Amino acid sequence: MAKVVGLRTEILVTLTFLLVAALLLGGLLMLRLTEQRLLGERVRHLDEVARLVAAALAEQDFHASDGERGLQRQQMLARLSESGHCDGWWLFDQNLALTGSFTSAGREPFSVARRQQVRLAGESERRVTFPALVNIFSDVNAGVHLAVPILSDQRFAGVLEVHFSLDDIRLQLIDSLQLLFIYVILYGLVLIAAGYYLLQRNIIRPASLLLQATQDVSRGDLETRLPIAGPTELAQLATAYNDMVRALKSSRAETRSHIDELERTNHQLQQARDELIRSEKMASVGQLAAGLAHELGNPLAALIGYLELLKRRFSNDDRDVVERSLVEARRIDYLVRELLNFSRPADKTGVDRIDPVVELRTCRELLAHQGVFGDIRVDDYLPSRSGIVCINRQKIDQVFINLLINAVYACGSKGVIELAAGTEEESVWVAISDDGCGIDDSDIAQIFDPFYTTKPPGEGTGLGLTISHRIIDEARGQLQVESTPGKGSRFRLVLPLGE
Repeated sequence: MAKVVGLRTEILVTLTFLLVAALLLGGLLMLRLTEQRLLGERVRHLDEVARLVAAALAEQDFHASDGERGLQRQQMLARLSESGHCDGWWLFDQNLALTGSFTSAGREPFSVARRQQVRLAGESERRVTFPALVNIFSDVNAGVHLAVPILSDQRFAGVLEVHFSLDDIRLQLIDSLQLLFIYVILYGLVLIAAGYYLLQRNIIRPASLLLQATQDVSRGDLETRLPIAGPTELAQLATAYNDMVRALKSSRAETRSHIDELERTNHQLQQARDELIRSEKMASVGQLAAGLAHELGNPLAALIGYLELLKRRFSNDDRDVVERSLVEARRIDYLVRELLNFSRPADKTGVDRIDPVVELRTCRELLAHQGVFGDIRVDDYLPSRSGIVCINRQKIDQVFINLLINAVYACGSKGVIELAAGTEEESVWVAISDDGCGIDDSDIAQIFDPFYTTKPPGEGTGLGLTISHRIIDEARGQLQVESTPGKGSRFRLVLPLGE
């Protein structure tokens, strides 16, 4: 059964208790103000007493030697010594020489410098020693030390120093503070007990139940229910929570079925998308290959025929130029046929036994004769020979030329390309490195996809690395790439040793 009293009322009651506690703290503040008032009044009174005594001493002619006047002065100072608050006095002449004193509890006069200051300024000096309220129980001796100039006919005649005790005020404050502490402790215990009981029953326990139930929901448990109890607001919160859990439980099965259906549909769509992309890429390659074969096949055949005729008619010196032209024309013809074969199963015929190092040097010299490298330096760290591998000669040349041209493009107008090779266990590796622009991490995973290129439109087809990767893969090798943006790339071919 929900209570009629709301949470607002509970908060007001709690605030009332807190205000009462604040009043108790105000008692300490009032005690502090009382301390300051008592000290101020006592210090002013003692300062007046010291000034009156100094004035009386001045009227008795401080320098006279008459016995009667000296006796009066001694009687006056003796009455000052018998005062309940005075625990020390010192009398100095005009030369600040001590002429009389009375002290108890080890009191000491001011320093010579401070007496000189009194003499020069003609004004009294005061030093009040009183412990702070938080340090009231310490052994600090409370008192006020006064140094009053003695003036006779407006001339300096001496100094009277008096020390008065303030321990009576300190003891009064200690008694008041002890009573205040007892009151605060007793009232605080009652306040803590009552406040803890109310907060525990009306706020802490319902909040703990709500927290536990929320944690159960986060773990997937929708069976926990909250009791409808406590202040009105908390009871309404518990009712809303129970309604929410019931709604979540009723919709969980439906949501799960929708999720399962969506996951199945998404998986099917993903498979269909991947298949469609692959089909479109292969169809594009096939269409491009058919178009190139149709457009370039006949002109290439005619070009090769004419070059053959020219080769027969020219002398030996000119025949070399025609021979080089024939080699390049046949390579174009080979590329066209390679595009035709790209989407077909790999052809296992036409395998040569070659040395990759020899072929790489040949490709480098070919591109150098054509002026491809320009101002780019090519550092040759290749050994004289490496192992023999089984791969089509034209295909491996195609791979090397693609990689070298890509390195030139990455370097731009200037840079360094390094060639290296070696053997390891049952394979041969060849590396082509450059210090060019490098490849972004987001592009590395896609550089071997058909038609994927980072070059501007019109400068690349996106087939060079795709064809190279397929050629190496058909030879049971690997084409690896390492690249750091802004520092360069390194392509590494690994081919098994030929039998």
